[in-house]
Amino acid sequence: MNIRKKLLAVIAAAALLYLAGCLWTGWDLILQSFKQFRWSVLPFCLALAFLNYIVRFCKWHYYLRLLNIPLRPAASFQVFLSGLTMSATPGKFGEVFKSYLVKQINGTAVSKSAPIVLAERFTDFIALLLMSLMGAAMLPNGGAVFGLCAVIVAAILIAVSWKAAAEKLIVLSRSLPLIGGHSEKLRVSYESIYLLVSPKPLLLTTAISVASWFCECVAFYLVLWGFDAPIPIVPATFIYAFATILGALLMTPGGVGPTEGALGGLLVLLQSVPKGIAASATVIIRLCTLWFAVAVGLTVLGLCSKTFVSLPDDGGFENTIGKERVKS
Repeated sequence: MNIRKKLLAVIAAAALLYLAGCLWTGWDLILQSFKQFRWSVLPFCLALAFLNYIVRFCKWHYYLRLLNIPLRPAASFQVFLSGLTMSATPGKFGEVFKSYLVKQINGTAVSKSAPIVLAERFTDFIALLLMSLMGAAMLPNGGAVFGLCAVIVAAILIAVSWKAAAEKLIVLSRSLPLIGGHSEKLRVSYESIYLLVSPKPLLLTTAISVASWFCECVAFYLVLWGFDAPIPIVPATFIYAFATILGALLMTPGGVGPTEGALGGLLVLLQSVPKGIAASATVIIRLCTLWFAVAVGLTVLGLCSKTFVSLPDDGGFENTIGKERVKS
């Protein structure tokens, strides 16, 4: 119930934001733009968004296998789609909800599977950064901005890969008053994240992330084409990827606010797209991506919630709800 209330709050805030954007742009311009939109494009955009989820599921399930977390593909797919309910959380980190569902199914400790969500977001960030580099020259000091992001990525990789230092920090954490009792969970989580971001998995999952997010970039391109305001695929990819990164970095729920502002603003500033079309295209692409994801997640969670109980896995691994067991 608490989750529903938070989602409703985010949706209400987004509705007010979109309303403010429409008032700023002008109702007449918005309505005129919607009238000229080729609505036949919409199903293709939704299909591309769903293809993004399917490709990202491959990464999720690969991570499960990498950590030896037994889960049938069908149940894994249900868990992944249910996690989309949390797409409207800051940085999508609310998708750690998937770890809770996995625990319900086979008893795997949340501390073991939760790092998958961190790895998902990290590889998504790298992929979006690579896609944004194609248009870095379009922005003033764009090279410096993305160079800074690359340094941050490198720093995170070095920090995670420095196992000796991490183990010393975990040992030291045992003496801290607030987290001392959770040092074993920290160790389990670190072991997972260390394996997930090792070179081979990192390269493979980053490639998967590029393919998945490019689907939504193509959807953005199609939306603009539907408004008779097509732009080349490279700047369309840059604008969408950059706006998504901005929304994630500013940690607003679902990127609401910064992402829409960046999408519309960059269309006007860099591609001279009329304000009415830029605002309308932003609304449609966000409905096809963020809010479609939330709708899919809520639908699957409602249909499959009763199945998230001690399901048999591929190797016969079974547990009751709430029983924790970490398989090393």
